[in-house]
Amino acid sequence: MAKKNKMKPRELREAQKKARQLKAAEINNNAVPAIAAMPAAEAAAPAAEKKKSSVKAAGMKSILVSENKMYITSFGKGNSAVLEYEVDNNDYNKTQLSSKDNSNIELGDVNEVNITFSSKRGNESGVEINTSNPTHRSGESSPVRWDMLGLKSELEKRFFGKTFDDNIHIQLIYNILDIEKILAVYVTNIVYALNNMLGEGDESNYDFMGYLSTFNTYKVFTNPNGSTLSDDKKENIRKSLSKFNALLKTKRLGYFGLEEPKTKDTRASEAYKKRVYHMLAIVGQIRQCVFHDKSGAKRFDLYSFINNIDPEYRETLDYLVDERFDSINKGFIQGNKVNISLLIDMMKGYEADDIIRLYYDFIVLKSQKNLGFSIKKLREKMLDEYGFRFKDKQYDSVRSKMYKLMDFLLFCNYYRNDIAAGESLVRKLRFSMTDDEKEGIYADEAAKLWGKFRNDFENIADHMNGDVIKELGKADMDFDEKILDSEKKNASDLLYFSKMIYMLTYFLDGKEINDLLTTLISKFDNIKEFLKIMKSSAVDVECELTAGYKLFNDSQRITNELFIVKNIASMRKPAASAKLTMFRDALTILGIDDKITDDRISEILKLKEKGKGIHGLRNFITNNVIESSRFVYLIKYANAQKIREVAKNEKVVMFVLGGIPDTQIERYYKSCVEFPDMNSSLGVKRSELARMIKNISFDDFKNVKQQAKGRENVAKERAKAVIGLYLTVMYLLVKNLVNVNARYVIAIHCLERDFGLYKEIIPELASKNLKNDYRILSQTLCELCDKSPNLFLKKNERLRKCVEVDINNADSSMTRKYRNCIAHLTVVRELKEYIGDIRTVDSYFSIYHYVMQRCITKREDDIKQEEKIKYEDDLLKNHGYTKDFVKALNSPFGYNIPRFKNLSIEQLFDRNEYLTEK
Repeated sequence: MAKKNKMKPRELREAQKKARQLKAAEINNNAVPAIAAMPAAEAAAPAAEKKKSSVKAAGMKSILVSENKMYITSFGKGNSAVLEYEVDNNDYNKTQLSSKDNSNIELGDVNEVNITFSSKRGNESGVEINTSNPTHRSGESSPVRWDMLGLKSELEKRFFGKTFDDNIHIQLIYNILDIEKILAVYVTNIVYALNNMLGEGDESNYDFMGYLSTFNTYKVFTNPNGSTLSDDKKENIRKSLSKFNALLKTKRLGYFGLEEPKTKDTRASEAYKKRVYHMLAIVGQIRQCVFHDKSGAKRFDLYSFINNIDPEYRETLDYLVDERFDSINKGFIQGNKVNISLLIDMMKGYEADDIIRLYYDFIVLKSQKNLGFSIKKLREKMLDEYGFRFKDKQYDSVRSKMYKLMDFLLFCNYYRNDIAAGESLVRKLRFSMTDDEKEGIYADEAAKLWGKFRNDFENIADHMNGDVIKELGKADMDFDEKILDSEKKNASDLLYFSKMIYMLTYFLDGKEINDLLTTLISKFDNIKEFLKIMKSSAVDVECELTAGYKLFNDSQRITNELFIVKNIASMRKPAASAKLTMFRDALTILGIDDKITDDRISEILKLKEKGKGIHGLRNFITNNVIESSRFVYLIKYANAQKIREVAKNEKVVMFVLGGIPDTQIERYYKSCVEFPDMNSSLGVKRSELARMIKNISFDDFKNVKQQAKGRENVAKERAKAVIGLYLTVMYLLVKNLVNVNARYVIAIHCLERDFGLYKEIIPELASKNLKNDYRILSQTLCELCDKSPNLFLKKNERLRKCVEVDINNADSSMTRKYRNCIAHLTVVRELKEYIGDIRTVDSYFSIYHYVMQRCITKREDDIKQEEKIKYEDDLLKNHGYTKDFVKALNSPFGYNIPRFKNLSIEQLFDRNEYLTEK
């Protein structure tokens, strides 16, 4: 047995310093520039050329610690973990657990501070890489680094019923907590959007979604007087019912693709309303689960409540999922017979039945997205380098069909014919350090593929003419739909948790759906891998989850189901019955009086008239406004009239335009300005575009002709470009403010959760209620000083005193209102009221906090506190947000110093780029 190499104190300190420097360098080289994704965690590091850490790029996945053992894993196929080595923490003896064929890394020297290893594959092969030893990263004696919040043991007890001397269980737990964070953000936004559709002003005064839950059946909801509920609850239900009916009447649920059946059959209409109620109630219930810590109450278990409520809710989830699968499955072969016929003719080595099943997999289940690389990017590289003729204008009308068939052939190659080549490509991409390296790998692979598929691509192109496609469309298919019976999915194939996530996608746009599902899939996949390692014979640690978290035992199944949900979910087209409401919103956002009557709208757009060539304006508004996902987003989160007013603020518009890449500005300027001076500076071009947005008016478009030619067509195209620019700029403004708010939603969610955990270990909190004073957790932990389990505050007296100052600069009413403003996205709602008063617009952080602080200090009927008046005077005098006020309002988050600083200091908050136009 090797003798443990014990370092002298000075050597240990020097080694620890070097390890910290290596870690800092790794972090700085590892930053990923952030754009418009809903945050699942705190702020990332600054942008840098390297897109991943050298440790990850070299193939190391994780270092797990259990008592006196370390387990080192590498990346296997997909996201799977390969157990590579076991290391004894007493003498650093190492045992290889992986076979030589499956091993991805070679472990070198291991000491108290550093671990040295090298990759066996990729560009980093043979290069030695250092990473820090997690057992001594903080220089403490414990074999597992203690968590700074001091909540590790309580989290382990909540999720596993006992504590552990390892870092494996807590890593699994943090993946579950990330799921709850991301759901907190999306559900908060959905609730706000649904309330906003009522268009009745301050949401906090009528948050009918806040009173919806799955505790009541639809019968009780529509007739609370016949129930045994208390009088207070009956009254709340009656108020919610009134708002629910008002929401249905607005027709704005049509923006989410929800439409009441056009029938005189009252049963069908009532069934629709019942389904909508169930959907909204489930959203409300999820919000209760993720936004309030109610641990111990079984009815609030996020992962099990859907199985414990009245079956009528589950029937609605079944209906929604089956409706979607039916729309996909019904007549799949007949609906795709042109492409299927072409493929059967070209793919001589395949049975026809097999081609049909693979094509269903490709179109519906989209297994190509699970390969670990982009089929689309490979095809684009092939055509850019070798197949330029396929980009000829003659293929414009059939380009989508042609590219789909090309992608299918590439998919079959990796999915069936050459699986090893696909796995090799995934490994190369994983070991790439930069985007340039990744592009080079795709280019090399495309070169190999071109020789193999050139003739097939030529064959596809030869069939891309109208006559061939028309003839194939007329031909009968001799294949029975039953061929696909074994492939087709239905609601019974999914767990109710997955169906619930699918239901949430009704209220999201395409990007939101992708972000949410991608995050959930990643987290469930990680949890699956942790459970696999914990159950392995080498590690073999207890992993029995407590009752509220049993769902995660099915993480493998849920990962697969969420892939399906991601592939079948899509942003729904607005419902036809809501068109009049949408036309009103569209005309209003273009600057027409929002008090305009329905009859006047019908008259302007000739909605009630019939005839050829008279609906040009109606069609123009439909195509360029109503069917724009950016318009729909603005109506969901804002108000059409207020958006038009905000757009008149040139400072704000110029700020947003400043975030759009110069090349895009050049294109917008050329397409929007009637007589563009392309030699003018970018500043002048942005100013001209800002002026156009400021002065936009419905009168600019009312004479546009849909079927235009010559000069009229040029004018139409220019009008389309102006509307597109206008909606893009306002979308970027609102979207980024929603995303800024999301960071604070996560902080509120974590505060609620952590307060419940700390109550279990701090007697002084046992009788406290967070709702009475949101500062109470930070305040109590500061007062405990050396007795506090929170190492952030215990170890740093200077920072603790700073937090105490911030706590004293706020009061309970301020922080309560701040919390409510975050929960109800008040900044977005009140943007128009205060944004014109800002002197300098230079960041979304400054916009957000100025508007937020004006909302907080707004004079109401309450007692006018001295601090509140002081802050208001500062705001009115300086016309910008007050830094000390930001810290005071964020003092409830002071118990977590990194989060508190990231949310309070603009330079830290804005380390990531904001959403820009791509």
